[in-house]
Amino acid sequence: MNVTVVNGSPRGEAGNTQALLTPFLIGVKESAAKVEIINLARKKIRTCTGCFTCYAKTPGICIHDDDMASIQEKLTSSDLLVMATPIYLDGMTGLCKVFVDRLVTFLDPHFSLGRHGVYHPLRKKFPGKMFLVSVCGYPGLKNFEPLVEHFRKICLNMSSEYAGALLRPAAFSLLLGKKYPESIKLVMDAARKTGKDLVEKGQVDQGTLDLAAQDICTTNELVQTANSYWDRELSRKTTS
Repeated sequence: MNVTVVNGSPRGEAGNTQALLTPFLIGVKESAAKVEIINLARKKIRTCTGCFTCYAKTPGICIHDDDMASIQEKLTSSDLLVMATPIYLDGMTGLCKVFVDRLVTFLDPHFSLGRHGVYHPLRKKFPGKMFLVSVCGYPGLKNFEPLVEHFRKICLNMSSEYAGALLRPAAFSLLLGKKYPESIKLVMDAARKTGKDLVEKGQVDQGTLDLAAQDICTTNELVQTANSYWDRELSRKTTS
């Protein structure tokens, strides 16, 4: 299986998204999948202008000469697209949204009517499955609902199967390794199993996803830890 992983965190490998993505990728690679990792923060991708040039004047080819062209080429040979993003104000990052908007070149401009409504058919091969990996600062899975719904709609628009989502609330609690080593190990093991099962079985058990999202500490402790951190940061700013 060919897997393309798109990391839409502006912090790239230094972000909390990568902390969850790393064990997930270990699981993917254990299944002998061929993996291509794309960090959007390192790419030059211009925003879609809505000019429709790629619809008819130059079918499937964007007016922008940037890094998206090589990414699109990789996607045509991929079986699975994994999109990784932190939650930014209830949704994906701007880097991810720009990337998603530029996927329009895969679509034929004609309208088709299917069981999910009107859509554009594909004009060229696109990954048959899409999977979401996301982290959030707040506790609770409710914070992911807008993103997951959006991602499901993107899958429909791209005629791709929604394969599920690996979600990690209160992501910075993963930094509490000295205090909660066993709980964090369970989360990381679940993330690794998610990647492995996704490739080998084509799906992930909900129980595994629930383990990856389980609380590491209480909400009260989480709030206190977060507020203490920001109090220290603000204090440094004041005294500098």
